[in-house]
Amino acid sequence: MNCSKTMIKVATGLGVVATVLYFALPQAQSLILANAPLLLVLACPISMGVMMWMMRGSNDTKRSEPADPGTARIPADVLHNAPGKV
Repeated sequence: MNCSKTMIKVATGLGVVATVLYFALPQAQSLILANAPLLLVLACPISMGVMMWMMRGSNDTKRSEPADPGTARIPADVLHNAPGKV
């Protein structure tokens, strides 16, 4: 499962960032410890955002042509003779 792997990678990355900040900023240790559970809860939405960013298409690709709006029209006689019409 690619989704689980990405979520584990993001959670690990958030843990590493929190650990580095914990030791690099001793004056903010209590703030970092208080917000660590929030980072754990946000691991899923953040990983979804990372996956969406990774799956984005490049702007160089040619986009498909829009369908002709006239091709989706249903003829009036088909609608008039439709079964179950009240």
